[in-house]
Amino acid sequence: MTVSREIALRVANQVGATVLPDNKEWINRIEIRSESSDRLYTVAQRRSDGSWGCSCPGWKSHRHCKHLRWMTPLLAAPARPDRVR
Repeated sequence: MTVSREIALRVANQVGATVLPDNKEWINRIEIRSESSDRLYTVAQRRSDGSWGCSCPGWKSHRHCKHLRWMTPLLAAPARPDRVR
């Protein structure tokens, strides 16, 4: 299921990340900083089928990563008025 842009913005605000512009293949692109280095990774939703991906080495080689495991619950959670900035 595709996440709305508003949810992506809310999650980015919660985690101190930046929302990037959509491109031809990906929407809801969120740029996050690695916890272990100065690298930046992009977590994004595939436009064609709504699946999520990440630009980190773990996702590229194994198709799972801590970034998506950490962000997926936030992206699926309904907005709570007391938590929205």
